[in-house]
Amino acid sequence: MKEWMEPIDSELPLAKAFNRIISDLELLRIMTNPRIFSDSTDKEAPFRMQNYYLTVLWERWLHGVFNRLLEWANTINTYFDEYNGSWEYYALSKRLEFINEFGSDDDDDYNPDDTIKTMGITNEQLKYHTVFSDLYHDCVDIVQDTKPDDLYPMISTLETKSRFSVIDVLQKATGQKVTSYILDKNGHLRPTTFADKELIKASEIVKAIDNGQLVYNIAQIMGSLTSEIESIAKSEIAFYDNHAILNAILHDASSILHLHLDRTRFMQLSKSKSTTTPVTVKAN
Repeated sequence: MKEWMEPIDSELPLAKAFNRIISDLELLRIMTNPRIFSDSTDKEAPFRMQNYYLTVLWERWLHGVFNRLLEWANTINTYFDEYNGSWEYYALSKRLEFINEFGSDDDDDYNPDDTIKTMGITNEQLKYHTVFSDLYHDCVDIVQDTKPDDLYPMISTLETKSRFSVIDVLQKATGQKVTSYILDKNGHLRPTTFADKELIKASEIVKAIDNGQLVYNIAQIMGSLTSEIESIAKSEIAFYDNHAILNAILHDASSILHLHLDRTRFMQLSKSKSTTTPVTVKAN
C-alpha cells in the first residue's frame, strides 16, 4: 500500500492547484495507512481502511481529471492537425489502425483475399472509431462516474485539515507549551502571537473552502462535458465533422487546465441563469 500520495508531474495551473490539495490530503493517507498486522485487526481497522481507500480514490480522481483534460486536448488537436478535421478520414484511419493491431472477428472487415476492406465502409463499422468515441471511455471510469456530491468527503477532509494544528497536538501530548515561530517582514524569526495563530488558522480555513469549491466546480464541469461527449458519441451527430462543438470542448478543457473556470460554457451558462432568473418577493 502506498504511504504517500503521488503529485501530478506538470507545471500547468490545474496541476499545481491539485498538488496543493494532494498535499493537504496526505495527512489522512499517512494516518490510515496500515503498517503492521495489528493495524488490520483492531477495532478501528474498518474505519481506517475505509478512509485509506477514499484517499486512493481521491488521488485517482485528481490525476484522472488532469490526464483526461490533456487527452481531450491532444485528441482534438490531432483531429484538426493530422486529419484535417474530417470525421470520416479520422474514423477510417483509426479503424484501420485498430484492425492491423488487434484483428477483427467481423468478416465484413475483410476482402476475400484476407486484406482489410478500405472501401464501402458503413457508419456502423466506424461508430467505435469516431473522434467522439475516442473522447468517451465506454467503461467504468472514475472521471466519468464521479458526481460532485461524491466528493463531499474530500471537501470535508480539506476543511478538517485546515483546523488541524501540529503545535496543539504536541502540547496535548507532552503537557508542555510548545513555542512556534514565524518570519517577520524583515525576514527574522519571532515567536508567534495569539493573533498570528488566529490569522494563520483563518487563512487556512479560507484556503480549504476555496479548494473545496474548486473541486466541486471542476466535478460539475467535467460531468457536463462528459455527458455532452457521450451523447454525441452514441448518436448520428458523431458522423459529422463537428468543428464548432469540438473547438468548444477544446476551449473548455484548456480553460480548466489554466484555471479559468469562468470561461467554460458551463460556468457562463450558470452565471447567465443566475442573473436572468426572476426573483419573486412575497408580500407580507
